Amino acid sequence: MWESSAVFTVTDRGTVEPDIQAPNSGSYQGVDPSGLFWSTRPVNTNQTSGAFSKSIEPQRLTVSVEVEGKRILSQTIERLFLLPGVERQVVDEAEVKGILFLPAQQEPRPAIIVLSGSEGGVYEPPAAIYASQGFVTLALAYFGQEGLPDELVHIPIETVDKAVEWLENHPRVNKDAIGIWGASKGAELALLAAAHNPKIKAVVAKSPSAVAFEGVSKAMGIDHKSSWTLNGEEVPFVPIVFNQQLSDSFFSSKLANEPWSTAPMYAYALENKEAVDAATIQVEKINGPILLVSGSEDGVWPAETMAKAIMDRLKAKGHPFPDMHLNYEGAGHQIGAPYSPTTINWLTVSGGLVEDLGGSPQRNAAAALDSWTKITVFLQEHLR
Repeated sequence: MWESSAVFTVTDRGTVEPDIQAPNSGSYQGVDPSGLFWSTRPVNTNQTSGAFSKSIEPQRLTVSVEVEGKRILSQTIERLFLLPGVERQVVDEAEVKGILFLPAQQEPRPAIIVLSGSEGGVYEPPAAIYASQGFVTLALAYFGQEGLPDELVHIPIETVDKAVEWLENHPRVNKDAIGIWGASKGAELALLAAAHNPKIKAVVAKSPSAVAFEGVSKAMGIDHKSSWTLNGEEVPFVPIVFNQQLSDSFFSSKLANEPWSTAPMYAYALENKEAVDAATIQVEKINGPILLVSGSEDGVWPAETMAKAIMDRLKAKGHPFPDMHLNYEGAGHQIGAPYSPTTINWLTVSGGLVEDLGGSPQRNAAAALDSWTKITVFLQEHLR
């Protein structure tokens, strides 16, 4: 159970209009049509799931109106991730594991591979929504699921290649219009995979990395291993190294039982210029346009800086596609679907690390509201 509230003064017409009115008080401030939605908080303060819910169950929302303490109206609605007619199928084959969503349209449709981040498993919500918009979507698992590695270490980039091939052979897919969508470490994999596979025709990379980093595991920073392999060989990577300041910050957060921002750790790693040069993703080889989304206050890693580096490289190398970078001041790592709660701003990842995702709930919500439509238009335009 989550809840939010706001107190308004009615207009001269006796109405409350959150798209043009700011509340006098409540869970959020300022004019914001999505304010009552993103500002909801768990009633149970022991909320432990963190950000990025993976449920696609309908959200039951009850909106109530009280005047001078007396409830006069109440309406319960359902918010759907999956529209009627969209089919959900479990894919559990030797080389491809995940969840496939088939839109209501029967003719061959463009397809999108959706990649989760360092939390692992499959990330169904965006895949379900895009399928409801007419795309065939595959929420692909690449670690953290039965039959796959437990940790994000030495994951074959060919995992994506096999998914592309699997989609090409599906009768409901237009094989000439396959794109990929990834968030965080999933964005890192999306860019790497697209740079090696010309069959991927569009890339959406949210909170992206410009390089291949060390894998995320319990031994991270101690036993240095790449996140990825290609043709059985370790992909060059930027190692994670702790200095005294980082160590003190980490253990201080651990003792206080507070989420820890890993952004300084990754920023320090990027000072290793030799490793960065070797591990930089060759994004100019991607056979289609790229859309990058970042927040200036990303708590996980310096996504804004890395997204700008990607754009600079694309320009310098003459990438012949309409690439785009959406950067949001004050937003962090959590830029999800609009009208979704942003008040829980941490995530438990592989190895038990609790990450502070950064940014303010209001700025994260505003970034979600603005970027979502632009991402959808980008995919529709470039995966016709």
